[in-house]
Amino acid sequence: MANTVSKGQRIEKACEDELKKQGYKKTWKTLRVKYQNIDLFGVFDVCALHPDGDHLLFIQCKSNRCDGKTRDVIKALKMPKSCQKWIWIWKDRKYWVKEFYD
Repeated sequence: MANTVSKGQRIEKACEDELKKQGYKKTWKTLRVKYQNIDLFGVFDVCALHPDGDHLLFIQCKSNRCDGKTRDVIKALKMPKSCQKWIWIWKDRKYWVKEFYD
C-alpha cells in the first residue's frame, strides 16, 4: 500500500505539470504541515492563474474516484465568475478525468 501523503503529493505535482503544459505559468500547491493539510478554502489542492490573468482555476486532485461529499462541498462553494472550480481525477496512473463545477 502506497503512503497516502506521498501519493497525494505525486498527484498534485502531476496536476501542476499538466497545467504548465497547457500554458499556465503561475500555480500554487497547498502546503502540508505536520499531520495536517492546509487546503485552499478547505477544499482545493492546486490553484492556477490563467496566462491572460482573466481567471483562476481551483482544483481538487483525486486518484481514481471522488466521493459525493467532496463534490457536494465544491458545488455549494460560492465563488466569483472569474474563478473556476474543478475536480481532476488521476485514473489508473494514465490520464485525467476533469470535472467542472459552475
